[in-house]
Amino acid sequence: MTDCELVRRAQNGERRAFDQLILRHQPIALSLAIRIVGDRESGLELTQEAVLHAYLSLDRLRYSDSFRAWLCGITVNLCKNHLRRPRVETLSLELLSGGRSFDSLPFPDRAPQPHQAAEARETHRLILAAVEQLSPANRDAVLLYYFEQLSVREVAALLQISVPAVKGRLHKSRRKLRDQLRSIFADWQPRPAVSEQSRSNQMIPVTLLDIVVPDPEKEPRILILAEEGRRRLLAIWIGPHEADDIALNLLGKKVYRPMTFSFMASLLDKAGVLIESVMVSALEKDTFYATVHAQSGEGSFTIDARPSDAIALALRTRSPIFVAVEVMEAAAEKIPDHLEVGPQGQGLNDVLKAGRAVVSREEREKWESMSPEERSKESREKLLTHLTEAGCLTQSAEPADE
Repeated sequence: MTDCELVRRAQNGERRAFDQLILRHQPIALSLAIRIVGDRESGLELTQEAVLHAYLSLDRLRYSDSFRAWLCGITVNLCKNHLRRPRVETLSLELLSGGRSFDSLPFPDRAPQPHQAAEARETHRLILAAVEQLSPANRDAVLLYYFEQLSVREVAALLQISVPAVKGRLHKSRRKLRDQLRSIFADWQPRPAVSEQSRSNQMIPVTLLDIVVPDPEKEPRILILAEEGRRRLLAIWIGPHEADDIALNLLGKKVYRPMTFSFMASLLDKAGVLIESVMVSALEKDTFYATVHAQSGEGSFTIDARPSDAIALALRTRSPIFVAVEVMEAAAEKIPDHLEVGPQGQGLNDVLKAGRAVVSREEREKWESMSPEERSKESREKLLTHLTEAGCLTQSAEPADE
């Protein structure tokens, strides 16, 4: 009797049909669990728990001929939860990007808006519907590799086929899914590499003014660049590690062993590479891009980078920092006439010490009820207040000339 027939009978309440499914597929699930957790006893317990989960949620199995892949997926998830430590350090996409525009993230944390959740659910439904159109063999490979996050070798072991066969199934599936979904998601077009994007030759010199810690219990920081004319600021969200290194550098703190950017600067120096300048060169879909201009021997070259990395390296190598004119025009904040720029780095100590302030529930609810324009206005007011309280901006004696 095939898996499809057994699944249908089990879903209709036949216990023996489910028992036959388990007898048929539990050994491979157990082998997988033991390999993941490295302990037979724990593997047995987790496999039994996976069987219970499968029994209780059998009515939600979408593809009756994919029971083995489904059971193994449940087992993998339970094993991952078993191995997970109480505290797992994760990196969000915002932090990995290393240079988000100021408007792209709010000061307080916020939950997804209802329309965003609805769009995510609809996208998920459309993708699953496209996956359902694949052949059973290709569908199993896609579900295990992309949805259950198994490696190619693990998928090959589960499906009892070779690694090249798994790669072939995934390649065919990607091509078919791309053709099916292209008309639905018209905006899915490959983005050109940063080095291929048009760059401006016009540059504005800037200095690093400060790093703001909006919420000490959250990781993102805000890097503040000040135009040398001192009347405009560029605010960029960056990650905590780059912020820590920048703060240590500007505060003159010494560490016993070289940190990442100190090591990079020393390595470049020994290799005879001179960092001529770095530039925040582009802003695309709320993400900043940077370029590092360097010289080696008689030749010069340019490397794309995240703004956080480029600026941290520039400080270590004492290289000038620039911002492209179009980026400054698009994203800079004008300093109000009644304020002027104060000493550099007044808020840097906050980066290197744990704070106690938290965003209250009332503040979060207020933020979620605001329109995008109101949020943008409030974030800018909070930024100016923060910089003023830190001493980076001070009351000017008289209004600045326009």
